[in-house]
Amino acid sequence: MALIQFENDLELLRDMYPELEMNLKKNEFPKRIEGQLLFKISLLNDVSIGFGEQGLLLSNLSNECLNFKICCHQCTDIRQCVTMDIKSSWMSTNEKEMLINEALNLVEETVGTKAGLENSLTSILILVFGFLIDDTAKLLFPDNLKTCVTQKQYDVFEQISEKATLEKINRSNYHCCICMEMEKGVRVIKLPCQNKDVEHYLCRKCAKSYFTAMIKEGRISNVRCPQCEYKEVKLEDFKSYEKMKKVLFTPLVPVSFLRELVDTKLCERYEKLFYSQAATKLSKYCPYACVTCRRCDQWCTKEDLDDTMIQCQKCHFVFCFDCLHAWHGYNNKCGKKVTIPKDIIEEYMDDNSTSGERKQELKVKYGKRTLELEVNDYLAEAMLNLAIQEEGSNLQRCPRCKVVVERSEGCNKMTCGMCGTLFCFICGSLLHHEDPYEHFRELSSGCYGRLFEGMPGTET
Repeated sequence: MALIQFENDLELLRDMYPELEMNLKKNEFPKRIEGQLLFKISLLNDVSIGFGEQGLLLSNLSNECLNFKICCHQCTDIRQCVTMDIKSSWMSTNEKEMLINEALNLVEETVGTKAGLENSLTSILILVFGFLIDDTAKLLFPDNLKTCVTQKQYDVFEQISEKATLEKINRSNYHCCICMEMEKGVRVIKLPCQNKDVEHYLCRKCAKSYFTAMIKEGRISNVRCPQCEYKEVKLEDFKSYEKMKKVLFTPLVPVSFLRELVDTKLCERYEKLFYSQAATKLSKYCPYACVTCRRCDQWCTKEDLDDTMIQCQKCHFVFCFDCLHAWHGYNNKCGKKVTIPKDIIEEYMDDNSTSGERKQELKVKYGKRTLELEVNDYLAEAMLNLAIQEEGSNLQRCPRCKVVVERSEGCNKMTCGMCGTLFCFICGSLLHHEDPYEHFRELSSGCYGRLFEGMPGTET
């Protein structure tokens, strides 16, 4: 009679928990029962999961697994006879031990510590299963909150949330904004909208057709949610080069999303066109930010605006941003590829008229160190010009290469030591190579008869 009742109880238990697995022989009362139950903790309210500044709301959890062993023969102590272990992707060891201990406490309170297991087996399992499913949420998530200890733990909850959302989508009906048809969630795809408060969907057929056409036609700005309002990135609004670069080079539709819809070649075309268009836009705004690699023609973007060394991410060629040759070190100067306009330098130097916000905007566009070096060069040039204009100065600029030449002796016919240009020291005019002294013999020349003027030893 006891055996028949036991088997009936087990059938009832299997009906209550279809996920329950146990290996038992029929028509025989077992000495030991081993089995497992896949169960899902019931959440009465959404749980707030957080880690640092990250956060999400969780309305559903993943399946956990309870492995149990119960010794039924000549055993009366519950804690010695019942062994349990919980397999979970997100629970800590302490949380698992706490749940098992609470489950055993409940069994002892309800059945008793010295109960005969032959008569209480199904009651024990029903108590344990019901507790794990219905009563553990309040223990694991007090006040419906969970603060993760590590990023890895938070990532697990994020994956659980995404899976739960996907399961919900597959069960629901959605409207495709292209073909205007209602489709089951399993046949639609959720678009990666920038506005997290909205959810837009396309049927997979329309999504594949739409994104394929946009990529083939090179309309990269249209590779996005067709329902969301498009806002072009305004580079002048950024106060940080790093943030500007991150936003500019982050596509509205991730490549990982497109890989589910279009073939590999189209994905590669999209990546290349998107990066090229973003780099072109950045280079127009920040002349010191981007350049194409001379080996593979790939756009290369600086991590630091002030650094002249740059590395191609495709072929790994390390080269100089200014001269585009292989990297030669910081001490070997090679000239400047880009010159900041004079009016920008003067604006940056003007502490009275230029606001701090405008100066920060210029730093984002040109680089702080680059601006400071240009200011130093500007001031040095200005001081040189003052020295040249000073009465009795022995300095003059070459009219061709602009190098400053000092007259230490001799007449006013000067030869530039840099480029070999002949010019007049007094007025700076170019002189003819065939007859450089003609300038001083011409009656109409302002320097007529002044070949030796100012020459040491000719003062009268």
